[in-house]
Amino acid sequence: MRLLHAERLEFEEFYDTQIPRYLILSHRWGEKEVSYQQMKKKRAEEGPGLTKILNFCTLARGGGYTWVWVDTCCIDKKSSAELSEAINSMFKWYKSAEECVVLLSDVSLGVKGVDDEDFQAEFAASSWFTRGWTLQELLAPRQLTFCDMEWKEIGDKGSLRGMVSAITGINKNFIAQDKYRPLAVDFANVAMRMSWAAKRKTSRSEDMAYSLLGLFDVNMPLLYGEGAEKAFVRLQTEIIQKSDDETIFAWTANVPQAGMLATDPSFFADAGAIQSAPAYGYGELRYWMTNKGLALQIPDSEWPADTSHKSNTVIVVPIHVQSDSHVDLGIQLQCMNTRNIWCRTMCQSLMCLPKRSRVFSRKEDTSHVIYIRAGKFVTEAT
Repeated sequence: MRLLHAERLEFEEFYDTQIPRYLILSHRWGEKEVSYQQMKKKRAEEGPGLTKILNFCTLARGGGYTWVWVDTCCIDKKSSAELSEAINSMFKWYKSAEECVVLLSDVSLGVKGVDDEDFQAEFAASSWFTRGWTLQELLAPRQLTFCDMEWKEIGDKGSLRGMVSAITGINKNFIAQDKYRPLAVDFANVAMRMSWAAKRKTSRSEDMAYSLLGLFDVNMPLLYGEGAEKAFVRLQTEIIQKSDDETIFAWTANVPQAGMLATDPSFFADAGAIQSAPAYGYGELRYWMTNKGLALQIPDSEWPADTSHKSNTVIVVPIHVQSDSHVDLGIQLQCMNTRNIWCRTMCQSLMCLPKRSRVFSRKEDTSHVIYIRAGKFVTEAT
């Protein structure tokens, strides 16, 4: 990890247990940001970018910090290998920081107090709350302090968690917590975490997926140029390699048919209240990636007796999730050809399922395996 000395303005590399305590900055990028090369050679132009770093270092020294981390200058973005390592490590770096300072460059506290309605409206309208990268910067740090454009302290995320929750749609229990307990976001299901990102944006389309790597504790190579859809499908593929959380399938979209995985975080906009649920009589659903798409192993108990693998056959597959009213939910699938390739239909909503009393026993059941393309569905010839 490369840190910047808050007084000498010189870089130093640290590894693992050698990393000292440091202050980390979260901010919106603006004009004339200072690069690693400019900072290293002390050739940074006078302007908002350099002023931001100098003010942050002054704030750090006042708080007793020797080292700081700023994404604009502490990453050599000309090195694709270093950029990939940094993005895959970003959540950990924000989590490991002694404290995170958020600079809201479009908010002015002035003489107003935090309880002032006009200030609260200005705070809520800050573009910082709309960006993809700032989601992990909000959730990862144990201690986070908001500052206005003049570096005046507004409050920390503990005291402001009610306001932050209302702005972001994130339950306040996931925003602030005791620093010695496990990170609260680790207990949120996949659909809930995805819903937090559903309305956020990034400048580069692929970054919408890359900015979520740490939130799901997965790693993957960066392939700028692959496009937002492929990047987001790759992210979900990595998630299902390490998690059996079926809420990853609890998305909805205004499309007639689709693959098994969402192609955009916005598909999870209404999934924030989705809950993981026990089987309650529904057969176990197993799934894994293959070269034919996502393979679903559906228990015979959930396979209609008169159903074959003929084209246009429709089934409803239970996914072990519930709505906020504890209704069991499923998805509708349709067979598209004789090669056993299926797609999801009725994507606008999840299917409500009847309550079941029979407890499923795998020993008494056989199963059917079908294949569903992971991302956007493409009609295939029979």
